[in-house]
Amino acid sequence: MEKKISIKNNLAIDIAACAIWSLFVLIVSGCTVSLLNPLKIVILLLGFAGFSYVIFKNEGTDRNARFIAIVTIIAIAIRTFYVLYTGTTQRQHDMGEFEVAHGMNYHSEYIEYLLNNHKLYGENILEHWQFYHPPFVHIVSAVFFGIYRAIAPSMAHNWDALQCLSLFYSLVTLAVLKRFIDLWNLSSEGKSLAYVVFAFLPQFIVFAGALNNDPLSVLFAIAALYLTILWYNDARKPFAKLMGISVLIGLGMMTKLSAGLIAVPIAFLMLKAFFESEKKAKYFWQYPLFLLVCAPLGLWYQVRSLVLWNVPITYVAVPDYEYSPGLLIAEMPFWKRFLSFGDGVDYNIISETLNEAVFDGEYYRKHMVLALIGYLLLSAFTVFTITILANFIAAWVKDRNLMNLVMTILLVSQLASYVYFCYSYPYTCTMSFRYIVPTIVAGAYYTGKAVDKSPRLLALITKIVVYAVAIFSLALYAFAWHLEVSGVYH
Repeated sequence: MEKKISIKNNLAIDIAACAIWSLFVLIVSGCTVSLLNPLKIVILLLGFAGFSYVIFKNEGTDRNARFIAIVTIIAIAIRTFYVLYTGTTQRQHDMGEFEVAHGMNYHSEYIEYLLNNHKLYGENILEHWQFYHPPFVHIVSAVFFGIYRAIAPSMAHNWDALQCLSLFYSLVTLAVLKRFIDLWNLSSEGKSLAYVVFAFLPQFIVFAGALNNDPLSVLFAIAALYLTILWYNDARKPFAKLMGISVLIGLGMMTKLSAGLIAVPIAFLMLKAFFESEKKAKYFWQYPLFLLVCAPLGLWYQVRSLVLWNVPITYVAVPDYEYSPGLLIAEMPFWKRFLSFGDGVDYNIISETLNEAVFDGEYYRKHMVLALIGYLLLSAFTVFTITILANFIAAWVKDRNLMNLVMTILLVSQLASYVYFCYSYPYTCTMSFRYIVPTIVAGAYYTGKAVDKSPRLLALITKIVVYAVAIFSLALYAFAWHLEVSGVYH
């Protein structure tokens, strides 16, 4: 696919480094700024300086490598800082509050129940909102916090410690995405531009502190697609890599069922490998084994719910619109969900998704400076989205290849499923970029292609808006802590 390349086998080292840094942040700060003092701040800064030095030295000595290293360091810094000033009840989705009874309906209660009872919840999940989700991230969180409070009993109520996990997921996602770029036939400048997209996408910064199942499910989905392309590019088509893909998809679905949508571009490559192969016989036993691992991992919890309470496999809990009637979107013509704009229009799928992509539900309108930065960020991100479409067309006109097709399948499958989801569940809360984060892989690909394949003016506009999004994203999430300190939202 595009070219056969040799990938250095150092992703495992990067994952270990991500784990070490995340644990270091937890040990020094408890993952909350409230536990920091001057000495701990100095230790944290010294640790980050050392970590940054290692990144800078290991990345390489040429200009592009140094640029990638600097971007990586800044990306890690903003994610870490975001975790420190974001608590378990701030900028979260469906988390509720730890150690507060909400009738067993939120992710926090899901984690606490597993932590305290060491078994799955035994009541009808139709009556307990977020408990319909498969439990992998909740199990990981419960086990992690159980170990944490056993080691540090005095911190047994510091639930912010769980953000050590979300920070780790976020950093590993960035590490995988950095290697994704090496699979694309891009110039050095194109690779740098694509990596900036990954490093400073607002949603990825927010994911560093998100305690629900989105960050881990996205990590598994992206890693599965990355490993699939490695497998396809390998002339041997090693069985171990194929089973690794199966496990990643299964774990992704055991984290959030929608992660299984990544199987669409993966299935395309698997079918292509089958029809291209001169030794098709091996696939007649390898592919069934693939499904034998993937399907039980990904669907056992849904099957359990179906057997115990007759819950449909694809069941999605809906919000209580009687309690919050503003969430319900009235029936309207199809075109209005895309073409209606203006004040009071909160049902436009395009505009609402763009808003969520940069703000994740928080618009920072109560602070004048942050509101201005947010406006500039949203404007830049909107133009960036338009350039993705333009660069998509340019890439297909000038450079038709298999990677273009794979990225197109990824993009179309994610967007088609998302539009169907928005129509099937007509609530304002269903319009969120966090449901289609894998689309940014295709977006970054076509952005990188713009450097070499798009008309000169389009390439220039693409570069400008990518760096504008990066700058405004950094500015917004570097200063959003002021809202907590100043008590704007308390």
